[in-house]
Parts: sequence; structure tokens; C-alpha cells
Amino acid sequence: MNYRAVFYYIGTILKVVTGFLLIPVLTSLCYREWDALLPFLYTALIFLGGGFLLAPVPPKKKKFGSKEGLVIVGLSWVIVSLFGAFPFLFCGVTGYFDGVFETISGFTTTGATILTDIEAAPKGLLMWRSLTHWLGGMGILVFLLAVIPSSDGSTFQLMKFESPGPAVGKLVSKMRHSAAISYFIYFALTVLQVIFLLCGGVNLYESVTLAFSTAGTGGFAVLGSSAETYSVYVKIVLIVFMLVFSINFNVYYLLVIGKFALAIKNEEFLGYLLFVLLSIAAVTACVISTFASFGEALLQSAFAVASISSTTGFTITDMAQWSDGARAILAIVSIVGACAGSTGGGLKFSRVIVLVKTAGISLMDVVRPNGVHIVKLDKKPFGRSETESVAGYFILYCMVAAVSVLLLCLFGNSFEDSFYSMITTFNNVGPCLSSTVGATSPYTNFDWMSKLVLMVDMLIGRLEIFPILLLFAPQSWSRHF
Repeated sequence: MNYRAVFYYIGTILKVVTGFLLIPVLTSLCYREWDALLPFLYTALIFLGGGFLLAPVPPKKKKFGSKEGLVIVGLSWVIVSLFGAFPFLFCGVTGYFDGVFETISGFTTTGATILTDIEAAPKGLLMWRSLTHWLGGMGILVFLLAVIPSSDGSTFQLMKFESPGPAVGKLVSKMRHSAAISYFIYFALTVLQVIFLLCGGVNLYESVTLAFSTAGTGGFAVLGSSAETYSVYVKIVLIVFMLVFSINFNVYYLLVIGKFALAIKNEEFLGYLLFVLLSIAAVTACVISTFASFGEALLQSAFAVASISSTTGFTITDMAQWSDGARAILAIVSIVGACAGSTGGGLKFSRVIVLVKTAGISLMDVVRPNGVHIVKLDKKPFGRSETESVAGYFILYCMVAAVSVLLLCLFGNSFEDSFYSMITTFNNVGPCLSSTVGATSPYTNFDWMSKLVLMVDMLIGRLEIFPILLLFAPQSWSRHF
């Protein structure tokens, strides 16, 4: 274990996040929230102090392997979340533990909230809350790679372990350039959404916070009603951009460089769009009798599916009060999640494709045992080791889900509450579809042990299991393993 490299990168991340605290500070200044300025200045000192303590000078040996990469990713997300909770405490909005819950929910782009009176919170704090979504969406470490040059290839481990999906490829040969391209596309799409929202009459503050939350597919809003009170135009803009950010960013890179045919023929992209359309049709059929017109039912269903499939979590109605059929469809949609290489959560659609095709191959092996059957993705053979990796991940996913539900039930929660809260935190969706909790209700009523389970689920879901679980393995910290 290269401890110096681990501490160096974590310390550098803390320094980088300090710079982003300027955004909520400027927001507080614009709205003359003088009481909110000191909390952010104190938090900035904590971030800077931690950064210089862990990374006073660059180590001589910055190169590391997979083990260090996993530890850096897992530990940095935990530490940044613990530090990022201080504004909630210093502003007097929550206690520290609930602040950690809110911050982990923010950075992991889950959007599950414990705030009961959102609009009473300082605007600077709500800006920080939405900004955590934007930082966590593409990944804090990916931003680090985009702005800090590295002379060795070991930093690929960081991007690989932090980026969601079964595989991460370089857009270009140099990792720094690849990370920079990803963030440029991310930033450009965020600005584009802000412009569309401004055109819909939304003020600049709400446009920026909505765009931050949409880009990170997180779902924190600055209104207690989430997106319910906005116009139909704004709701349609949110639907479009929620889906935009749930698509693999490699598709956008191919469009930028002019490879349109390759982009639109992407198997995951086409399959995901078909899945979303079929889900909207199915949910509309389930809820059409609930609304006054077909148009309203279609808008509500489209918004719900876009929000849940992208794992953004905005709401315009309490979906938890819909029929069991509609909630079951949305639960499946949340498990499937978005595309690999997007900012969305869930299993990822490419994994689902591989799992379905692997199941089909297994059936063909029974019917035609002498045949040669190979899993293909985008007409290219999907290697056996990659297929086994996807299957192994799915097994771990099911195990973590089962243990989480069991623990939540043991802590006194009903099975329905335990199941749906696990689904929405583990897949980084946010709104709970349990009829007793409600999609528009905060998670305040869960006890601290249940909240702890849900926080771990959020981190495990965002970082795709391995970085968090391996933090608890003694071998991860051994110098000789």
C-alpha cells in the first residue's frame, strides 16, 4: 500500500473542493445572507486544513495500483461527505449526523433528504446542496484528473473505479484529456439546461440549482414541492435533460467528433430509449384512470419514468400513492437505472443487456449443447472475463440489497418501507415509493441506525460496491498484499 500516494490524492481532493465553496459564498452575498457566510468560511478552513494536513507536499512516488485506487476512491468520498456536512451544522439547519446523511445523499446524487422545511434554509446552503450533486455526478476524482496533470498511467485506476458502469474506456489516449472532454461536455450541457430554464421564466438561482441537480441526476430542489409548481414547459425541459444526462457520455463524444452513425447505432443507447418508452406506456396505462385526461397522465408518467430511470428523483406528484402495478414498474426501472458512463445510478442498462444475453446463451447451451454461443455487445464479442465480472457484480448487488433490507427490518421498519427505501438509496434514486413513507416525504422519521444503513447503501451504490466494501478488508491496508 502506497500510503503517501493515498493521502496525497485525498488531500488534493479536499483542496479542490474548497474552491467550489466560493459558489455558495457568492450566493449568500447576492441574497445578503450574512449569517450563512461564516459557516462556509469555517467549512473552507476545515477543507483546506485537512487538505494540507494530508498532502503538504507531493510524494516522490505517486504511482499506485488497483488496491490504492480503490482505497483512494472509497475513502475520499467518505471524507468529503464528512467534511461537506459542516455547513448544515454551522447554519443550524440540522445536527451533524443528519447533515452527513444530506451530504452523502448529495455527493452520491441520491437526492434523499431529511430537510422538512427546505424553503426556510439559507439559499447559499441550498446552492451547496445542489452543487454536491453536480460534483458527485461526473465524479470529484474525474474533475481532479481533468485539471491536474499526471505523468503516469496509474490515475486511470481512479477514473475506472469512480465512473459508473461495467467498463470505462478512454475517449482519447491521455487520461487527463479524456477526463477534460467528459467534464467539458458535462459543463456545456449544464449551461444549455440553464439557458432553457431561463427561457421558461425560471429565475437564475433556481435555474442553476435545478441544472446542477439534473446534471448530477440527483434531484435536490430548492422548493418543498420539488418540481410540481413549475410550468409544463419547465417540466418537459426537465424530462429531456434528465434523459440526456442518463445516456453514456461516449455517445456525445462520438457526436462531437462527427461519428453520427456510430453514436446512434450504440446498442445500449437504442435499448435504453426503447426501455424508457415502453416504461412510460406501461405506467400511463396503470395511472390513466387517476388523472382527468390522457395528456396529464402521459406527462405525469413520462416525468416519473424519466426521473426514476435517470435516478434523478425530481417529483411532480406523490408516486408512492399510485397503484401497486405502477410502483412495481417504477421499482424495476430504478433497479435497471441509467446507461454506463452517465451520471445516473442503478445496475446500468449495459449490465442488464449482458445479463439478459448471458441468460439466453445459457438456455441455448441446453437446447444446443454442441453449438458455440458468444455474448456480443455492439456486434463485438463480450469477453468471458467481462461477462463473469458482470455476473459477479450482480450477485454482490443482490447480496447487499438483501442484507440492507434485512437490517432495516430488524431495526423496526416495515418490509415495504425497508424494501423501497433500500431500492431508492442503493440505486441513488431518492424518492421512496413506499405508500407509508411517500415519494415527497423526507427521510426524517427513520432512526439513526436505519439512516446509517441507507447512507452506506448510497455510497456503495454510487461507487459500485467494491471501493466501499474493500475499505473494510484488512488486506486493503496491508503493505505486502
